[in-house]
Amino acid sequence: MVKDRNTVVMGNENRNLVRWSGFISIIQGLLIFFPTIILGAAINWPESLDDPASIALPRLLENEGAVRVGYFAYLILSLLFAITMVLLAQIVLGKDSGILIKIIVAFAIASALARSIGIIRWLVPMFDLAKIWEQSTTEDQKYVVSVVFETLNSYGGTIGEVLGVSIFAAISIFFLSIANLIRRTLPKWISVFGLISVLGLLWTSTGIVGIDPGSSADFIGTTIVQLWFLFTGFWLLIKGKTLVKN
Repeated sequence: MVKDRNTVVMGNENRNLVRWSGFISIIQGLLIFFPTIILGAAINWPESLDDPASIALPRLLENEGAVRVGYFAYLILSLLFAITMVLLAQIVLGKDSGILIKIIVAFAIASALARSIGIIRWLVPMFDLAKIWEQSTTEDQKYVVSVVFETLNSYGGTIGEVLGVSIFAAISIFFLSIANLIRRTLPKWISVFGLISVLGLLWTSTGIVGIDPGSSADFIGTTIVQLWFLFTGFWLLIKGKTLVKN
């Protein structure tokens, strides 16, 4: 019997891999709404990322519970990115696929770690600064806190948003999309959608080279990626059983 080159045979282990990949991809796609809604209502996130210390720090203390819950959810989402990409890479390339899967996984893990560094700044040091700001009695003291805040925010934002959310994630998705175009394990539209999301992510990082991507770039870029995960997950759950091994 001649099998179609677009399919791979699956034993029970591979069927479970596809099923779990589908579920986790959908969770990855949907989970972004949790921090967006909570942090958006509490601190006007993500626009608040550009707020000065005089606005951002008092607001953190005023909404401490919501901020901690929202950023913790965002931390889980960021770590889940690496897990989702590892699962999808195994489906597309299999377990014995050489250097390509290592590149995809390496950049996915790098993305998750960089995102985590960016998020942790809002869960620990920023609250310490907020308390110091609250206790400051002179303008000189508040100025020092403000300088530390701006430096920490710029540093953490560059690592978390530029490297983690944008560049490292884009590289990982790029190689996964190209690998799927070569292997043709999943439908071609998943690769095309993935490459479009890569462009969206890279556009959000153009500020690092002095190009203003626009105020809505981060939202658009992130939304495209989350929709890619969402639709890929639904396809795996609905059509994934059609995947068969040669």
